Amino acid sequence: PASATYNTNSRKIAQYVPFVDTSDYQYGHGTHVAGTVAGKRDDATGAADGIAPGAKLAFADIGNSAGSLRLPNDYELLSVGRPYSKIHSASWGSEFPFYTTQSRNFDQFMYENDDFLILVAAGNSGAGDAPQTVGSPATGKNIIAVGAHHNTDDSRPRGALGPSYIADFSSRGPTSDGRTKPDIISVGKAVLSAGAVPSEFGECDGKIPGPNSSSGGLLSLQGTSMATPVAAGTAAIIRQYFEDGYYPTGERNPSNAMDNPSGALIKAVLINGAQYLSGVDNGASGITPISPYDNNQNFGRVSLQYSVNLAGKTNVDLQVFDRESILDGDSKDYQVQINTSGGC
Repeated sequence: PASATYNTNSRKIAQYVPFVDTSDYQYGHGTHVAGTVAGKRDDATGAADGIAPGAKLAFADIGNSAGSLRLPNDYELLSVGRPYSKIHSASWGSEFPFYTTQSRNFDQFMYENDDFLILVAAGNSGAGDAPQTVGSPATGKNIIAVGAHHNTDDSRPRGALGPSYIADFSSRGPTSDGRTKPDIISVGKAVLSAGAVPSEFGECDGKIPGPNSSSGGLLSLQGTSMATPVAAGTAAIIRQYFEDGYYPTGERNPSNAMDNPSGALIKAVLINGAQYLSGVDNGASGITPISPYDNNQNFGRVSLQYSVNLAGKTNVDLQVFDRESILDGDSKDYQVQINTSGGC
């Protein structure tokens, strides 16, 4: 049910703010992206559990059944779930490659709420390697703009080259003022998640659908809208990593728990662990060569494995500095010892 109040005792939907209405449409966009972030059946392990299945959601309903958006003011939108919500996943945007008032407002909200991280879909206008197609508010500076790459062998559409390749539709930078975009790339093709069937409650998973199709309570879609909640769910796990005290040893230790890590720290860990991709898969038109930090991939593909240290499971030696302040024109030195005994 719709509620302006955040319910900390809720299993999954802690808040539902009906800026437009109180429901999704058949196999709608909102249910799919929400399921990708944090979906989890309450009666079993689902066929399409989300990236962070233990997380709770504060949902802002901003779309109608025609696929149109009706947005509240930026502060109202970003305040949904606060102060409990720490990550905002926005699977929508414009086609304006400028640093707009909305881009600035998103950046300002992160600055004023430094425990908050906003991730925004880069857009789906990159076909033909079209430059300057990342649109506001993904043109922000503090936020993370998310592009899309292909899925794994079992899930990718026939003929697609696999997860080392960017989807041809994924929007490209730079922004109109010359900044590199998108910031990171995440899986955004043939993403299996929750499928909304408004006439049913607790609908069964059904047969696993093929790419871009549906079955029962399951739906497969593609787009940077799908890639963004994958990255947002990964950011939630990284946040929990610090809050549960896994840093710095890689093993859970409550005495090492970090209280309320900043959004900037989560962003830094996420992009630092990203891995370079091999090219843009243009199908019959061939492969576009890409380079690290360019306007196709920037930092590269999200990889939790290369982002955090987990004892005996990952080979990451992590040292972080959070909420360090520095004034314009000043410098600050850090001494970091790198242990290469286990290889580099």
